[in-house]
Amino acid sequence: MALENLLDGLNPAQKEVVTSTEGSVLVLAGAGSGKTRSIIYRTAYLIHHKHINPWNILTVTFTNKAARELRDRLQQYFGISAHSLWFGTFHSICTRILRQETEFIPFNSNFSIYDSADQKALLNKIYKKLNIDKKYFPVNKVKSVISEQKSSLILPKDFFDFNEENMFTNNVYKIYQEYQKSLQANNALDFDDLLLYTALLLHDNKLVLKKYRNLFRYVMIDEYQDTNYAQFKIINLIASQHQNLCVVGDDDQAIYTWRGADIKNILQFEKDYKNVKTIKLERNYRSPAVILNLANSLIKNNQQRHAKELWTDAESEEKPLRYSLLNGAEEAKFVAEKIVEKKAANFRYEDCVVLYRTNAQSRAFEKAFNLQNIPYQIVGGINFYQRKEIKDILAYLRFLINSADLESFTRIINFPSRKIGNVTVEKIYHNASIENRQVWDSLQTKKNPYLNRGTQDKVDKFTDLIQKFRLLATEKPVTEITAKLIKELELIELFNASDDPQDIARMENIKEFISATEEFSELFEEENERKPLLTEYLQNISLQTDLDTVNEDNDNVKLMTMHNAKGLEFEHVFVVGLEEELLPHIRSMQDERAIEEERRLLYVAITRAKSTVTLTYSESRRIFGQIRYFLPSRFLHELDEKYIQYGNSNFYDRFQPPKDSRSKIPRPEIVTENQKHFKIGQEVLHPKFGVGKILSVNGKDKNAKLTISFSDGALKKILGNFVETI
Repeated sequence: MALENLLDGLNPAQKEVVTSTEGSVLVLAGAGSGKTRSIIYRTAYLIHHKHINPWNILTVTFTNKAARELRDRLQQYFGISAHSLWFGTFHSICTRILRQETEFIPFNSNFSIYDSADQKALLNKIYKKLNIDKKYFPVNKVKSVISEQKSSLILPKDFFDFNEENMFTNNVYKIYQEYQKSLQANNALDFDDLLLYTALLLHDNKLVLKKYRNLFRYVMIDEYQDTNYAQFKIINLIASQHQNLCVVGDDDQAIYTWRGADIKNILQFEKDYKNVKTIKLERNYRSPAVILNLANSLIKNNQQRHAKELWTDAESEEKPLRYSLLNGAEEAKFVAEKIVEKKAANFRYEDCVVLYRTNAQSRAFEKAFNLQNIPYQIVGGINFYQRKEIKDILAYLRFLINSADLESFTRIINFPSRKIGNVTVEKIYHNASIENRQVWDSLQTKKNPYLNRGTQDKVDKFTDLIQKFRLLATEKPVTEITAKLIKELELIELFNASDDPQDIARMENIKEFISATEEFSELFEEENERKPLLTEYLQNISLQTDLDTVNEDNDNVKLMTMHNAKGLEFEHVFVVGLEEELLPHIRSMQDERAIEEERRLLYVAITRAKSTVTLTYSESRRIFGQIRYFLPSRFLHELDEKYIQYGNSNFYDRFQPPKDSRSKIPRPEIVTENQKHFKIGQEVLHPKFGVGKILSVNGKDKNAKLTISFSDGALKKILGNFVETI
């Protein structure tokens, strides 16, 4: 392909990205600036004009969906086969490396990948074993702390080198230590482990590091602002020698600190690598100028950012709209009516998206949409692969491949019901322990002295079933295995025999699961010229995220959090719940860095729009059964009024923020008297200690003396005057 043809249609900044192949390159790519196009053409340029082998190029994307898009477009535009490319998310790339290097890690190549539900199930067993009270050590909190340790490459043995010793951390350490032992016993890794073990492997094993440095001669990382320390370390180890590293990102869209992402990675890139060339993609191809000007007026209030400003030649007469509503129900009703108007104007439902700060906000919109017969899809709700009946089938498939996976074994031993209870399962575990063998090896002997003959027969039938399908799984394609297993278990008949609507839905989901394996098989066969085996399908499924399962084929309105919207675009964007304590969120209001991230979140929401933006907020909301009143978000006051049209106004618009928009705005003092009445079990918020639960109350109203257990494990006695109910 001639060079002029390859570069045709790119703007000057994009051409610079494509042709700047040697050395370290920082691409600051604003929203809608064509960064995907730049990455695709840069890859084609490396292969066609620099004559680099495809397998010597590593390209890391933020989602599996983005990776598929890059692969498809490279094949379509440039005839580059995806078979030879290293394209994928950090987690998929790390999985591929670890499966190839299992001689150097404490797992075999058939390891399972545990999702959040699997992690919680395992942690619940550990809590029971260690006799730890969930009330004082919430599972989600501990799980989050363990994730933070892994993202920072801190193993249990190093825990107290980086963490202060106290009652909370002592127990977290015990849980973390036992959790890692249990994962290893199950031959399983969680998502954080995929990064942790890859980083440690590259750091500790010089031969393996040399292998991947030689293999990945050119490295490109998309969404670099969302990388954490472990991801930074992996890339730094691989690219620090040859320095042929191109990172693409936008610090103005860094919204995943809560997931371990570190904005410093993109802000300090020019210090981490030598002779960095910085290229700014500021021309936007998505939104009209008035929307971009509005977004620019907001984000310029942040201090932690590279200076840049989106621009476009596209014009529009429709300014973004701002509306205030009386309450959350009225807000949802208003948005529903606006969407009906869009539909009447010949737009499709799929052209509209509703963006909110927290998932809990979706309920009012679901109700309003049902009343108006508006079809909708909640993105980020229960993932298809998280539904119970699907998790049950996946547990069977995982156990066929990884017989050490006791979480899967426990899930399937009595599904469908074989009248094998928990007592029998304990006896199976006990016998394996006495024999000093893995559970599966012990089962195959079909001799458990702790089981009576009838129970042994039931267990033996299960063992025979698994053995039969384990043999099939090594040679038959995944769709055939799955269909045979579902038929053998009689799952369709099981749910079809019920009149319960939930069981009927489960039956439909199981049929859909078979269809999903067929779709995967078709795509896999196109790329690899053979049908996929079960191991290949399981790896694909285990790395799915909410963003990978957005159904774009159905004409429905999308409901999602602002976090889930990044990377997507819609004609009409409704950003709702723009009040203090929702955006910025109450947990972010005491930290300026957190406030900046909340501002970036609204910036991301606004820049999803291709045609119109509508911003709404409510004067009041019902929170935990009580009416609470709110001020408009401080961010609304930062928006340049030249680029916004007021749909209506209300009393609260008179409350203007301080001139320094970054200073703290006081929370509204409109609090009903009964909100200061405290009771045991109530959740409260303290400005220093955060969220806690009341354990005892001594006294009345604001002068009550409260004993509160906070989410970090601290137990405090505090006057009611110093906390707010939530």
